[in-house]
Amino acid sequence: MSMHNDLAKHTKFKVILNGTPLGFSKVSNISATMEFETVVEGGVNDRVHYLPKPRQTMDKLVLEYGIASGELLRTTLTAGSELNMGIVIMVMPESGAIPTATYEADWGIVTKWEIDTLDALDSGLLIKKVEISHTGLNETINKIGL
Repeated sequence: MSMHNDLAKHTKFKVILNGTPLGFSKVSNISATMEFETVVEGGVNDRVHYLPKPRQTMDKLVLEYGIASGELLRTTLTAGSELNMGIVIMVMPESGAIPTATYEADWGIVTKWEIDTLDALDSGLLIKKVEISHTGLNETINKIGL
């Protein structure tokens, strides 16, 4: 089997916010960052030390979906809404119920939402983007699901 066939596909995923599974068409900015401070030791000229700095900013996750009429669950994702029960994003394999990767944050807050431009000449879907700030994602890779 070629290495290409072993790679995880990113087209199927599940998102759970505050314990409720919700459908989204796109999730971006799945990342974690850590800031470091460079410390130069006196008398040592061949290297520097990197010390983790206290977190100054939160990471941001962007979720996108098409707005449907009569929608109730996702309309609660307004600016200032806290996700006290956390965020879970599961990358799902083509077949099977075991996720190939899981990304989790214990807490998040909706910091921004926006909808696409309203255009009377365009009959495309109306897309809403929701930006969620969080204090870091934990990544779990499941080799069984690959």
